Amino acid sequence: MKFKQTKSIVIYFLLISVGLLFSGCKKTEYVWYVHPEFERVWTNIIRNAPKPAMKIQVWEEGEIPTGPGVYITAKHRQSGETKANVYYRLSYDLEYQGAAVLALDPWMIFRKYRNPELTAARAYPETGGNGLLLIPGKEPAYVNAWIARLIQERPGEFPSDEQMWQDWEKKLFTGSRFSQGAQTYNLQEALFRLMGNQPAWFYAPLSAIRRYRDPNKAILEAVPFPEINAGSQYSLQAKLLWALPTGSEKEKKKLTAVMKWLKRPETQTIIADAIEWIPADPYGKPYDPMCMVSHRNWLTASFIYDLNE
Repeated sequence: MKFKQTKSIVIYFLLISVGLLFSGCKKTEYVWYVHPEFERVWTNIIRNAPKPAMKIQVWEEGEIPTGPGVYITAKHRQSGETKANVYYRLSYDLEYQGAAVLALDPWMIFRKYRNPELTAARAYPETGGNGLLLIPGKEPAYVNAWIARLIQERPGEFPSDEQMWQDWEKKLFTGSRFSQGAQTYNLQEALFRLMGNQPAWFYAPLSAIRRYRDPNKAILEAVPFPEINAGSQYSLQAKLLWALPTGSEKEKKKLTAVMKWLKRPETQTIIADAIEWIPADPYGKPYDPMCMVSHRNWLTASFIYDLNE
């Protein structure tokens, strides 16, 4: 009888010990750290993602998350130290500093297909010329995009002096380069002028045209921004969507299947269509002819740059 009681006590304490041991072994939770801009669409995008199962956590820009997961951001590398981030061979390598580029929103010149091309002789001088060169002057992103084109010392070389950028902001609208009143335009007013009867050119991100709900916008086409004295080099400004695995090296290894899935052209096509950008992969499928030209420009540009917001 005593032996049975002792055996029961031993088993009881063994069960308690095992329970305490496993209670401290919490299963690792993997997370999609997603910027608020992409939160709404990301739930649908990841429906067919491979394991491990991952919840979505909205992550405001700032420090890179340290927990295990994948950081989805359009601000990889962005800081206050420089105005522009320049990438060479990005469309070939498709990654930078451990982050994979998934999709991009390229800046192109948009015009009606019957209008003449925008030349460097028309775009760069303050004196203006024929046709309407449009800019929504109330939109800082468009103002900065134009300054970035005009301020480059040589292709891909941007001054680090903040005062130079501020000086360009003050003088951008001097002369008659842009259409009259452009400094007070908002985006919709610029788009309205673009669709008018006059020859017109509009430097804008592809997403702005994809989201423009004018049934006649099929008359528009996208072309690269004209370079000046660049020889064989030409550039592309684009907003880039990155995926960066986070956590320890052991935790990152468990994300190998997820990262491989994100890099597939089929996945990137789904992502690009959801956010109305273009896929980064060369074999991703562009949505329409404007996207196709933009995609070709991405694949052949000498370098890519994005601007810190």
